[in-house]
This record gives sequence, structure tokens and C-alpha cells, in this order.
Amino acid sequence: MTSMAFWLLALVTLVFNANSFALDLPPLQAGINDFAAMLPPASMDDLKERLHRFNTETANGVAVLTVKSLDGENIEILGKKAFKALPLSDAELRRSVLLVVARKEHVVGLQAGADLKHLFPEPAATQNLQAQVRLYWDGLRPDLGIYGAVHYLFGVIRGDLRVGSQTEAEKRQDASLRGGGAGAIFAVCLAPFLALFVGGLWGIYATQYGFQRTTRLLMGAIFGGATAKLVAMAMSLLGSYSDNLWYFIMALAIPLGVFGSLTEFWMAGDWSGIPRVKERRRKPEDNMGI
Repeated sequence: MTSMAFWLLALVTLVFNANSFALDLPPLQAGINDFAAMLPPASMDDLKERLHRFNTETANGVAVLTVKSLDGENIEILGKKAFKALPLSDAELRRSVLLVVARKEHVVGLQAGADLKHLFPEPAATQNLQAQVRLYWDGLRPDLGIYGAVHYLFGVIRGDLRVGSQTEAEKRQDASLRGGGAGAIFAVCLAPFLALFVGGLWGIYATQYGFQRTTRLLMGAIFGGATAKLVAMAMSLLGSYSDNLWYFIMALAIPLGVFGSLTEFWMAGDWSGIPRVKERRRKPEDNMGI
């Protein structure tokens, strides 16, 4: 009976203290807490300076917290816990906001102090921040999403932007964000051209050194796919891209890489499917009547 009571007590303790097994955070700083390693050192230093300057100019604070994963915890609960754990006085907390970014789950949260809460009505505030970060989730520069979100918070607190209704500044900002679609156009147009070009260079090299047809075709496909990957990586600097677009670029680039690799083969007249007659190279003697 005693054993049963012990295990029952342990179960109740687990249930009521489930949050204690949730994500544990190290001691936080008032500025940036980049536990997901989304900010390279140069960006970290620059953003710290911007946050400090904003705090000095406006007497309002903006803090950033990134985590690798929520580990099943709700981002709202995590945000409240982290906001209370910031090393700030009660007066400073009232005039501060905390941006929370979970890298694995691709979600963003926001906690605002009492004096600033009216500026960030939910869910519009979080949705707008999510839009700022979403463009750069899977790119080479996820820190740009953090920059965008912090800049948005600066604008709202200063009064340049307003959550829930678009000011002229917001309209310009939205137009800029939509311009990220130019990256997709850039990739679709550039990847096939580069795949064909790289395949052609490979074809010239392969002909020069006598590579077999199978090797030529295989390497042409590989070079075409590699070109598509490089273009997609370059496009990620402008914004994120969907898997469907990635597959479409690959479907264009690989065949064109193969096609390009055969160009020199055809020009040399060595491809059996396209018969060509190679002219005999004239010797100097031919012009001398010998």
C-alpha cells in the first residue's frame, strides 16, 4: 500500500510539474540570446549595437531569444517564462518586448510589457513578425529574418508602423517583401542557362580528353544538378523557396546539363545519332601542289 501511494504521488508530481521538464533556458541577457546560432558574430555585434542605440534613444527595450527547438513546449508559455527571466527591473520590463524564434518549428512569438502591449494586438502582431522571419528560414542568412523582425518592432514602437492597419511605410515594406519573389524568377531563368553553359564546357573538356559517352552523360547530369543547387543557394539570399520550385529547377537543369555536354560531341561528328562528315584538315603541302 505504501508503495502504491509512493508511485501515485510521483505520478501526480509529474503531471503538475510537467513544465519543469520542458525547455530549460540558461540565464538570459537583456539584449540577444541566440541559442539557435542564427546570428553570425558580425551580425550579433551589429544587432547588439542597434538594440542598445534604440534603448538609449527611446527608453524602450527590445530583446531577442532564439532556440533550436521548443521540445514540445508552447512558444507562448516559453515566451512568458523567458520574459520574466530577463535581467530587467519591473519598470524596464513594462517598456520592453521580447522576440522569440524557434528555428526547428519555424514559429515566432512575442511578449510585450504592460506599457507597450497595446501597440501589439494579437494575433496580427505575431503574424506580421512571422512574415518578416519566414522569408529567410531556410536560406544562407537566417539572421536577415531576425533583422527584419527587430526593424519591424522598432517601427511599431516609434509609431512609424501600426499593427492591424497599413501605413505608407508598411505598404512600402510589404512591397519590398513581395519583391523576394524576384528570386524565384531569377532562379528559373538563370539555372537552365548556366546548366547548359556548364554542360557545354564539360563537353569540350570531355572531348579533348576522350571520355566515354556514358561518363559524358552522367557527368553532364551531375553538373546540371550542381548548377541548379548553386542557383538555389544564391536565390536563398533573396528569400526562401518552395520544394516544388526546387524540383522544377532541377527538372530543367539536369537535362540541359546533359544536352550541353553533348554539344561538342555533336560538333566533333562523333555522335552516332547525328551523322556529320568531318573535313580532313588541310596540310601546308595541299596548298603547294605537292
